[in-house]
Amino acid sequence: MTTSYKKEAIKELKAQKKLEREAEAEALSAKIAEQAKADAENEARLAKKLARIAKGEPAPAEPEPTPEPEPVVEEEKPVAKKPAPKKRGRPAKKKG
Repeated sequence: MTTSYKKEAIKELKAQKKLEREAEAEALSAKIAEQAKADAENEARLAKKLARIAKGEPAPAEPEPTPEPEPVVEEEKPVAKKPAPKKRGRPAKKKG
């Protein structure tokens, strides 16, 4: 036998799962749309490039990248190492 609170919990869980599935479907459709847009842009870029190659035009001159200034490296001072503690060996035998 199931009690009413268990039935209510199951209903709530099903409703929550339904909302999660809808949100997941929306996210998937948004991702697919974004990917389709990126693919279309890529196809347009390639078509433009192939048309330029077919006409025999030279490739557009790319600006030379400016070299980035090298970051100034501060020299670190050598850290003085602490001397290792002396090992104490076995305790001496008692005299007696």
